[in-house]
Amino acid sequence: MTGSIDSRSERYLRFSHRSMVVVLVLMVMTGAVALAVALRPDGVISQSLPRAGVLLPVAIVLIAGALHATLGGDRWTPEAPEVRAILQDEWRRMNMARASRAAFVVVLAAQVPLGLWLGMLPAPRGVMAMAITTMTFGLAAFIALFLYFERGAHDGG
Repeated sequence: MTGSIDSRSERYLRFSHRSMVVVLVLMVMTGAVALAVALRPDGVISQSLPRAGVLLPVAIVLIAGALHATLGGDRWTPEAPEVRAILQDEWRRMNMARASRAAFVVVLAAQVPLGLWLGMLPAPRGVMAMAITTMTFGLAAFIALFLYFERGAHDGG
């Protein structure tokens, strides 16, 4: 029985990490598209975005199916003891707090270069581009640093 719980916990942990990687990739891609639209509202990306929106449900189903395969037939249920153990782990919470603090520093450090870079745009577009870039940097830094800090627990250091 212990072996099945351990393997089930490992599957849930792998699922959690892979989900974070997927969120990171999707968030960076969404931020890049939003930035392209903010910088060039009349550009190619802005014009082709309504047609590309049809592919979004297909992409969601494919990504969800690929992530579900990680669980090996189990379901992610928040009430499961393995899930609660993963989500309430002290090491994980400490890494999340470390990643949050570091992402805050990244966001603060990026403001001056972003302001200089986007200051030449008309005000509404520049503000929108700066907001999009700030959110994308902050979230990407948070998730990437969290995954980096979590890696240390599994690599033995």
